[in-house]
Amino acid sequence: MKILNRGFISIKPKALFLNWKADISNEEVIEAENLEATVYLIEDDFWEDEAMIKKYFKKIATQECFSISEDKTLWPVFDEESFQNYFEASCGTFVIDLMKNPIDGDKLDL
Repeated sequence: MKILNRGFISIKPKALFLNWKADISNEEVIEAENLEATVYLIEDDFWEDEAMIKKYFKKIATQECFSISEDKTLWPVFDEESFQNYFEASCGTFVIDLMKNPIDGDKLDL
């Protein structure tokens, strides 16, 4: 195990986001409580959760919407307030890697 030099923002979609997703994808609305969170790694040295959410909400909203549709004209328009209507966000500063193999990833070009 090792402690990573990252904090995180955990994002869960709220009903408003799930309804938007259902509208553009013609799928049934999923219950918000049945979904797992998406975790975004951020710097680990911060004091205020709200400041971190404010700093990253546009990038997070872009990724969340892109995962549903690549057509940006269909996306909701986000500001700080509307972001909180679409997503539940929480922050933390302690990330522990329980795996022995190195972290690997792919770059997303949004």
